[in-house]
Amino acid sequence: MTQLPTWAWVAAVAAGAAGALLRTLLVRSLARHVFPIGVLLANTLASAIGGAVIGLRPVLGPGWVLVLIGGLCGGLSTLSTLAVDTVELRLEGRRRVALRNVVVTVVLGVAAAWGAHALIS
Repeated sequence: MTQLPTWAWVAAVAAGAAGALLRTLLVRSLARHVFPIGVLLANTLASAIGGAVIGLRPVLGPGWVLVLIGGLCGGLSTLSTLAVDTVELRLEGRRRVALRNVVVTVVLGVAAAWGAHALIS
């Protein structure tokens, strides 16, 4: 395991806070009508950033990979909110929407990461 400099750990914490704030703003600004779109957008954006960072890893180095993926993407994306939204949809009797929420989020997330990586590489 590569030892990372202190600045990378501090910056990762700050980036995580910024990502969490951005996620909160997305979720709160995009009302949950048919679908929890704010969480979907946050997770997809984090996946795209992560895919791009993986493509840029040789240029960025391990410190910036930690800051951007571990910090920013970690704060921006959220499995727990996806899970809670899905359970709430199911409890509301919206079984198909709950299933669609999981499938669409995973498919878009992987496609965004793959696509961003392909664009960068």
